[in-house]
Amino acid sequence: MAKVAVSTMLNVKELGKKLTAAGRLKLRLLCVYCTDEIPDGALPSYTIDRCIAKAVYTSSLFDETPPLYIEAAHEQCCGGGMVWLGLAEPHPKLKYFVTVGTPDFRGGAAEHLKATPELFEETMKRAGKITPSGKYIVIGPCTDDIELETIKSLILFAGSEQIRNLCGLAQFNSSDLFFRTVIPGGPTCSTMFAFPAGMAENAPKGSAYVGPTDPTGNPWLPPDLMIMGIPAELAQQMAADLEESFICKRSRIAYPEKHTIIKPQTTDTRK
Repeated sequence: MAKVAVSTMLNVKELGKKLTAAGRLKLRLLCVYCTDEIPDGALPSYTIDRCIAKAVYTSSLFDETPPLYIEAAHEQCCGGGMVWLGLAEPHPKLKYFVTVGTPDFRGGAAEHLKATPELFEETMKRAGKITPSGKYIVIGPCTDDIELETIKSLILFAGSEQIRNLCGLAQFNSSDLFFRTVIPGGPTCSTMFAFPAGMAENAPKGSAYVGPTDPTGNPWLPPDLMIMGIPAELAQQMAADLEESFICKRSRIAYPEKHTIIKPQTTDTRK
């Protein structure tokens, strides 16, 4: 992937506008950054919802939602989400809860997300150490008062056609067939920002993450929406490539006004 020259990089607000236009997004695009101070007017994510991912979706859905922040002291947040953001250590029995359950933890409740506790432990090891780059993880709208060098990634919610086109745009300036766009395992919040924001030690760098594969968000995430987390550097490249890509050069193919209706083939039995 060719790197975008620093002199041509867009500010945060313009970057958000470009990607919103590229994906024809209907929901608000958000950016992720880490800081050691709480931004003015920001709210703890748990005041919106205990589930960090659901709080972020709410922020995308309603433009009036102020920036949200998360810190290690937020015991009101989902424990699993805090672990996958590097803000808490996993409970010793968590590996049972997300797999097959154990009678001495949460009454034997189990999420059956992995086949065995050992597989879950191996999954965590493969992710590597998860480390935020500041005391507070902030998720908020792309505004021009955010310093460009502070943002780590962007989060968007879109339909399948929009996601397909954005994946194509991410791949436009790269010969990589397999790792420019990735559908990872793990919880929804890791797909949103732990992986694309570079917090997970072993997550591929420069990849856009699509999902989630975690079904626990299905009760609140509409069935026609997917999530995409894009590292800031890749987002800049996508914005720079937009005008020369198929999205602008062949917009009627990327976003057709009418879709071909596929009809069943009929067989004339008289022949």
